[in-house]
Amino acid sequence: MMDIREYIEKQTGLPTAEVAFTQPQRLPFVAIIDRTDGDGDDFHTRILNHDLIVEFYAGRIDAENERKIEDAFEKQAWKATKDRTWIATEKMFETIYNIKFSEKR
Repeated sequence: MMDIREYIEKQTGLPTAEVAFTQPQRLPFVAIIDRTDGDGDDFHTRILNHDLIVEFYAGRIDAENERKIEDAFEKQAWKATKDRTWIATEKMFETIYNIKFSEKR
């Protein structure tokens, strides 16, 4: 089974955490939320379905790092939707990617 946090961090070089960091981070950084459900026969889970959210935080619109993230998705043939918002209270942009994919065990 793939360690998605480790994969994103290795492919992008960006600090990456599951759900949240325990310490404040310098921008830019990534947080992931991976919701999963299993499928298979009566006795074995053979397929893991992922509903993955990748949140990229940056102080400006950062096309270079967004491209690294999107390239990592492309290497896995993950199709993503993308949405960006400005978080005024934190003075940063949040780019959210939503990806659904299945993984055989």
